[in-house]
Amino acid sequence: MKPDQTAWFDANLIAILVAINPRGLKGVTVKSQFGPVRDAWLGYAKDLSAACGMQILKAPANISAEQLMGALDIEASLQAGSLIMSKGLLKRVEGNLLLLPMVERMDLQAIALISQALDEKNTVDGDTHFGVIAFDESDSADEFISPRLLDRLAFELYLDQFAMADISQSLEVDAQDIHEARKLLPSVKCDDEYVEVMTKAGLSLGVISLRANLFALETAKTLAALRGLQEVGQSEVIDAARLVYTPSKRMQIPPEMEQNDQADQNTDDHQDDRDSEQQPEDPQNEPETSDQQNQEQPSKEDLEDIIVEAVKASIPPQFLRQVKQSTRSGKSASNSSGKSGAVQKSFFSGRPLSSSKGRPNDGRRLDILKSIRAAIPWQRLRGMALSDSQQKTVRSKIDFRSEDLHIKQYLRRRGTVTIFLVDASGSSATQRLAEAKGALEELLAECYIRRDEVAMVSMRGAKAEIVLPPTRSLARAKRNLATLPGGGGTPLAAGFRAANEMAISLERKGLTPIIVIMSDGKANVNLNGVGGRAGAHSDALMAAKELRLKNHRLLFVDTSPKPEVLAQELSSAMAAQYFPLPFTSSGKKISQAAIQLANY
Repeated sequence: MKPDQTAWFDANLIAILVAINPRGLKGVTVKSQFGPVRDAWLGYAKDLSAACGMQILKAPANISAEQLMGALDIEASLQAGSLIMSKGLLKRVEGNLLLLPMVERMDLQAIALISQALDEKNTVDGDTHFGVIAFDESDSADEFISPRLLDRLAFELYLDQFAMADISQSLEVDAQDIHEARKLLPSVKCDDEYVEVMTKAGLSLGVISLRANLFALETAKTLAALRGLQEVGQSEVIDAARLVYTPSKRMQIPPEMEQNDQADQNTDDHQDDRDSEQQPEDPQNEPETSDQQNQEQPSKEDLEDIIVEAVKASIPPQFLRQVKQSTRSGKSASNSSGKSGAVQKSFFSGRPLSSSKGRPNDGRRLDILKSIRAAIPWQRLRGMALSDSQQKTVRSKIDFRSEDLHIKQYLRRRGTVTIFLVDASGSSATQRLAEAKGALEELLAECYIRRDEVAMVSMRGAKAEIVLPPTRSLARAKRNLATLPGGGGTPLAAGFRAANEMAISLERKGLTPIIVIMSDGKANVNLNGVGGRAGAHSDALMAAKELRLKNHRLLFVDTSPKPEVLAQELSSAMAAQYFPLPFTSSGKKISQAAIQLANY
């Protein structure tokens, strides 16, 4: 059988296990874009749910806390003259499955409420349990599912690896099989040795979540119930670990362990080869020996190794590489595309947030529904304070007060402007400027996607000069860069002051400035335009401390052939990220460092 076909059967098996034991397994995360493969898997899961008497309730991607927990029913309250609360989605989903589309874009408050409900309803009361099917449709590194929810779901599927030919066949399970498995599940037992082996195998794989080990145990029991067994066996343990220990749950595995494991494996293979060469051949004893091996059960250590190898073999290599790269690069590197700049609240445009109390003046928008919800609970008390004639007049109206008014809020991401401060002095200016131009053009290409801008300040002679104002125009940038001269002194202090003033001006306009300094740190012109290294370095340190006081995002690129002590001193004084300039792919590396700094 082809590996992709086997993986598709595993995806079917996960849907079956969630249908049998949604309380213990809690759900599955499906990493997939919209398409026929995902529709086929969801249709398979719906058929299983219908056979079990369950429904799959779909939650909107922008669901609010009030929709989840229940809120005041305005229409019913107005008609009845009393407070009537509507049922929230978490109440209606009891005994069913909750489908979360685009979970990577879901509000964090909604994720927290769903996670809390999974912990409470699936443990306190067996009649209120529910499962979750979360669709992760992120196509870039800056969008990802909340780790809080991911840790609470037993399984993780990658459906983008399948073609239509791989899903032509599916596992056949009827409603009777599921009902019998549910009936048998409470009586299934698992030996403590198997629990210990699964836990040790998880630690070997880098699994640090306690929930993952509990999910592996629940999965093994559910598999045994599905297969009609009273006790968990070796095959159930291996399959459970293979299905549960997914890449997201083993991201913390250190590379040194993998290298040591590989070295130990190679050593064991060589030792086995030597033993097989030294062992004399006896054809008469071969059948008896093979029969004994088939009857012997593997030891704890051997079973642990079998589980580890089974888990590694079941993970698609491309996804494992992505996880390792994201772990090494960190959060700032993972956000290297798509969005940048700080976020701020706005009353006019952006991503909708929960409304806040306030008056709709200065162009702020009134949230009518939120204001009505805030006013209705007080109608009876406010009516008691009125006279009989006033009550007859306002009986058909809502008595609003200023404290009831709510205005809409939005979350808007500020634009980013990267300021390149280039040391264009000396005999090697041509090389530095060529690297700066390459970095600028690389960064400009990203700006078309990120909607950012770049600017350039040149330091040469006795002053600093703005050679490229903030722009997104690639043609204008190339035109200005082509005519940029080089040579002369190095007025670092004047350059730092010019970049600081530009950054302050951009912050006043609501933009996020990033300053990328390209210099060897050897200042020889002070603020007065007079030569002298001692005075010039002292002024440069003072200007660097001024940059630090403004708390700008700074990247100091050392253009010396070797890391320069003066450059490191200036970088430390301004609290900048120090970056020695490489000689290969420098433009790309500088632009990547600036983009990572933008998302810090």
